[in-house]
Amino acid sequence: MSARFLAVSAVAALTLMACGGGGETAEEAAPPAEAAASPAPQATAPAAQLPDGVTPAMVEEGRTLFHGAGICFTCHGQNGVGAQGLGPALGDAEWLHSDGSYDAIVNQINTGVPAAQSKSGTIMPPKGGAVALTDAQVRAIAGYVYSLRGA
Repeated sequence: MSARFLAVSAVAALTLMACGGGGETAEEAAPPAEAAASPAPQATAPAAQLPDGVTPAMVEEGRTLFHGAGICFTCHGQNGVGAQGLGPALGDAEWLHSDGSYDAIVNQINTGVPAAQSKSGTIMPPKGGAVALTDAQVRAIAGYVYSLRGA
C-alpha cells in the first residue's frame, strides 16, 4: 500500500471517529453485525434514466464498490449523503467540480480533486486512493453515483 493511501485513510478514519461524538455509549453507537456487514439498500435510478451503456447490474456493482473496496463512503458517507468537512453529498443537483454527467463523474473519480480545488480542503486522490480499481470498476462506481441523483 502506498504511504499516500495510508495517510488519506488514516485522516479519514480519525475524522469520521471525531464526527461521531454524540455522547452515546459504545453499545448505542455500534451497529448490529448485519448492518455493519452490508450497507442499507439504496434505490437506484430505473434503467431508462441511466446513461447509455450503464446497466442496473453495473449500478449494483458500483454500489458494492462504493461501500467497500472503492472506499468512497469514507468521505462521501453511506449512500453518498456526504460527510461534513470531507466529501460532498452526491445525490443532490449541485456538482462542485463537474457538470455531473456520467462521463464527468468517471473523469472525476479517475483524476480526483486536489486540495487547492477542494471546497472542504480535503483532497480526493485519483480513484479515491483505491489505486487497484479497474477502469470497469470506476465506470460502475460512476454509474452508482449517477443513479443517486434524486434518491
